[in-house]
Formats: sequence, C-alpha cells, structure tokens
Amino acid sequence: MVACTQAGNVSQAEIVTQSPQPVASATPLPTQIHATATPIPAETDGVVLQFWHPWTGNKASSIAALVAEFNRSNEQGIFIEEKSVADENFLMSEVLDALEQENMPDILAAPSRFNRSLYQQGVVLALDDLIANPETGISAEQRRTFPTVFWDEDVLEGVRYAVPAEYNLNILFYNQSWAQELGFENPPASSEEFLNQACAAARFNAFDANDENNGTGGWIYNNEPVTMLSWMQAFGGGEIPADLNRGIEFNTAENQDAMEFLRTIYQLDCAWTGKESTPYAYFARRYALFYSGSVADWQRQLALDEIEGNTDEWIIIPYPGQDGDPIVNSATLSYAITRSEPEREQAAWVFIRWMLSDDVQIAISEETYSIPVTLAIVPELADMMDQHPAWQRLVQYLPLSRPLPAVSSWNILASLLKDVGWQVSQFNVAAADIPTILENLDTIANEVIHDN
Repeated sequence: MVACTQAGNVSQAEIVTQSPQPVASATPLPTQIHATATPIPAETDGVVLQFWHPWTGNKASSIAALVAEFNRSNEQGIFIEEKSVADENFLMSEVLDALEQENMPDILAAPSRFNRSLYQQGVVLALDDLIANPETGISAEQRRTFPTVFWDEDVLEGVRYAVPAEYNLNILFYNQSWAQELGFENPPASSEEFLNQACAAARFNAFDANDENNGTGGWIYNNEPVTMLSWMQAFGGGEIPADLNRGIEFNTAENQDAMEFLRTIYQLDCAWTGKESTPYAYFARRYALFYSGSVADWQRQLALDEIEGNTDEWIIIPYPGQDGDPIVNSATLSYAITRSEPEREQAAWVFIRWMLSDDVQIAISEETYSIPVTLAIVPELADMMDQHPAWQRLVQYLPLSRPLPAVSSWNILASLLKDVGWQVSQFNVAAADIPTILENLDTIANEVIHDN
C-alpha cells in the first residue's frame, strides 16, 4: 500500500495496522454522513449546479443518496441536480452535444482522458488555486493519501484539471474453490498455466453428468478493448505511444503471440461465448472458472451468487504475464469543473471536496465495494474486509495498475481492438492470418487517427 502513495507521511503501518475506528453498517444511510461542507464565500448561497456522471445501478443510487444528503446538509444552500448518463461513452457524447449547444453541466465525473481534452479546449477549469487554498483546498498531507499513479493522471504540463473520482481496475474473477477441486492450489502465474486451468475446467464440464454445461467451463471469451490490451501486455506488447504522431504499431511479435494465444484457447474450447450478456450467473453455476471484469462487477457477482445459492470462494487476480509480472489496467474517472462564473465554480468545488471527504468515501466503498480514492481510510473499512477478504486484494493491486492510454483517440483504438478480438475467435482464422489482421489494424488505426 505504501507503494501506492507519494513519499510522505502515510506509512504502511499506518494504513494496514492502525486500529480501525467504528464504521457504519455495510449499507449506510445518507443520514449517517457527517462530512462538513467546506466554507465558501456568501455569494455562493442558493447556487443550483448540474452534476453529470456515468454511474448506473447501485452506484448511481448511492450517488443520488449522497447528493440528496449534501443538498440537505450544506449550510450555503448549494443545490446539486445530478444526472446519471448511462455509461462513459454516452456521457462523453452527451457532453459534446451540450458543449455545442452551450448548455454544459457544472460538474463532471468523466474519464480522465476526456477531461483532459476538455481542458485543452478551455472548457474545464484549472484546479490548482482551489486545491492550494489553505482553508478550502486539499493539504499536502492529504494529497499524499491519493495513489500517485492516479493523482498524477489528471495533470497536463504541470496544470491540474481534475481530481480522482473512481479507480476501476480491470482484472479476472477466479473461482478458487473449483480450481482447488480440479487440483490447482494456486492461481495461474503465466498464460500457460491459465490455459491449463481453463482447459481442465472445460474437460470437467464436458464429462460430468450434466449435459447442459457441455462446452463451458473455462474462460468466458471476452473481446472488450481493455481485455485485448491486457493480453497483449501480458505477452510484452500492447504499447500505445503517448504521441500518436509517432504512429501505431500493433503488428509486433509480442502482439502476434497474444492473439495466437487467444485463438488457441478459443479453438480448444477452453474459452467459450455465452448467450447471456453478463457473466455473473455463468460464474455462479460453475460454467466458467474465469471471467474478465472490473471492480464495478463485484457487487453484481455477489448478488447473483446469492440468487444462485453459490457458496464457492472466488478471488480476483491479475492477467498473468509471461515473465510472472501481473497485468492490471485501470480506468480512472475524475471530477472536473466547467468554466462559468466564479461563484458557481467555487460552489462546484465545495461539492467535489465533500465527495472526497473520508465519511463519504467510506460510505461509497461499503455500499458499492469500490476502491476509496484515498488510502488513508482503508483501516476504516476493516469490517468490510473481514466479511470479504478478497476485496483487500484490490488495494494490493493498486501499485501494479496501468492507467489506460491518456490519448484522445483511445475510443477509436478501442473499437478496432474489439474487432480484432472478434476476428481471432472465428473458426476459419489460422495462425498465419494473425500478422495480416494486425497489419490491417495498424493501417486503419493510423489512417483514422490522422483524419481525426
């Protein structure tokens, strides 16, 4: 954990062994939040602000309850109107439409790369002065409690344009109970071990007494962009230059090996594609030993386990690299403030600062199993870690995480990577076709990025 933070006042002992303070129940009510609103000038009284975010489901409900509590309790009379905008891509599209119509929200929780693009266009506010304010900002000591890899992500040329709102690690869900019954005491530490375990699960389901699970058992094949990038990185590839003018080059030996691995595991029936759009029920029924997911899937998996009566112990693991290095990609959402009048900007900062307070972060983590944005409150989550020991691994993976490329054309690359994942899973694709597939990826990616 200490590796997550900037060098400073937070030690490993303070984070791990500090005696936990009493915490709220695992389902805290809004009235249990006692974070004090940051004092601000009187001219912000009665300001009504628009706050847009991409959270859905239980996370959206939790955020809505917190916003209602802020509206009820802040002494300045600031009122936040929050809007859940389906998902990140739809949120970005909605914001661009609002920008064209000059009807922007005041506060955004959006991907860091998107906020960076808005800052470059002069749309969002530089936050350095607000953060440095001795009364209403974030002290140097508090800043050191943010994991460095995420805190540094929202800075461009020395200017901070956003602050972290959520860390979403992309990892593998792994049924440890079933794996041990299959004879595997430890999670896979290499792609070869991953293949062996996936195939063992597939063979078990093929020859057990249940005909309905034939063809299942290994890894649920997943061609999402971050999954494709993770497997490329597991084989030593997946490099995307920060300066896209250098050109994209995916057709490398490392990426070819990664795609050949995915083609092999699929054609051996050790990976399979389900009819259901989500993996949770399959995992709970032992139709899959692994699936690719993120922190956002944690609570949904717990809910399906309860529905299906699943008592297996599962953990989350990184993508296994060839040389033993674990691969954990992360997607960061950040809070940004759009440019407007000073009183609106000040009021927006008060709300963001409240959302980053310890009490609010504890409530969000306990309600949604998300990672707190500051590590100093981890000891306060002792009850949750006792109930769900696997959750602690999320915090341990923070130092390993690699933020998704902070390039404005990531969405273009993402759609192309997803298509490559689909291609290599087709029955008529041979190993000899993979270099051509990656060469076409390079050609299209560079042409489209240049045109944009």
